[in-house]
Amino acid sequence: MPSETSGLQRDFQVIRRRWWVFIPFAALGLLAALAIGAVSGGSTAVATMTLDTTVHDLVVGGDRGLRIFEAQAMTADPAFKEKVIAAIGEPDFDYARFSVSLFPISVGDGISRGTLTVSISDPEKAKAERYRKAFVDVFTAEYTKPDGLFRTRFVDRRREVAANAEADYQAAFQRLAQATAGKGVDLAALVETRGEANPLVFVTQQRVELERQLAEAKGALAAVPGASPEAAAAVASAVIGQPVQAGQAGPVLSARVAALEAALKEYSQLAPALPEQQLDAATQALLSEVRGLRQVRDTAYVNLGNAQIAVRSAESRIETSYSFSGGLAGTLAGRVAVALAVTVIFGLAAIFALEWLSPSRRPGEG
Repeated sequence: MPSETSGLQRDFQVIRRRWWVFIPFAALGLLAALAIGAVSGGSTAVATMTLDTTVHDLVVGGDRGLRIFEAQAMTADPAFKEKVIAAIGEPDFDYARFSVSLFPISVGDGISRGTLTVSISDPEKAKAERYRKAFVDVFTAEYTKPDGLFRTRFVDRRREVAANAEADYQAAFQRLAQATAGKGVDLAALVETRGEANPLVFVTQQRVELERQLAEAKGALAAVPGASPEAAAAVASAVIGQPVQAGQAGPVLSARVAALEAALKEYSQLAPALPEQQLDAATQALLSEVRGLRQVRDTAYVNLGNAQIAVRSAESRIETSYSFSGGLAGTLAGRVAVALAVTVIFGLAAIFALEWLSPSRRPGEG
């Protein structure tokens, strides 16, 4: 090995002799790290959640409340926000810092799929990740659990609609009752809209049938005098549906006519043929409104029942992936790296500049 000092050794000797030059640049590096961390922007933590809901038992359109759009709407619900803030553990946390976006994949009866992306920025990476985790944990629970907000909000909305329909119907019925007070109108018969259960419809149908039978019996009775006893008995048997002896057609048909007329009289006393025609135009309009509200109320309660069945048969799945971007200079490792880089680079440059300009530098040193 040659006795002369190598170039690398000389460099180490220079650094050891002038190490104190690093001190001011270390301070400069610390200031630079703080400054760059402040202007470099926050760290952004992102969660991408692939959502899938399948409703196995529902009527057509009965899951409109359990679709991907309602999953996104849940994130704006005050109850959901309170749960996220409680999970974060900072009562003054600003929930608006979260950014939530939706990308639907497929939506149809019983099937709803999409991607929900949530992101949040913070100067500290650890905090951004903690906030993201709180949001994802709460969302996963409320989206998948049978008693989570995703399902209960759907049923609660249907229940509220049914309650409002009930209130509207009762208010309109009371107005109709006041308008028809003292007029002898059977409101229960007029308002009923449920098909065969409608007493007015039943009475009308029975009256029409009795009138048909009465006309048939009267026609047969009118034909008895000109017919033979056997023929008259056959006609009477066809009318009443039972065997009639010859010579008894007249009395049997007369009794049949009397019975039908008595029955018609009784039905006419139960309800007039067209009672709403006895009402003035304003009351008839109110009657029509009440009938419509009755149907709306019944439909609302049917929808509530369908919603309760749908949420029990709904199956929700979620897959979550995480990513991170920006803010590296704002982390502790980033600040240390900046401080070291400034200290070493500028310190070495200053040391060798001083060495080059030093009067004691020997001629011929390279």
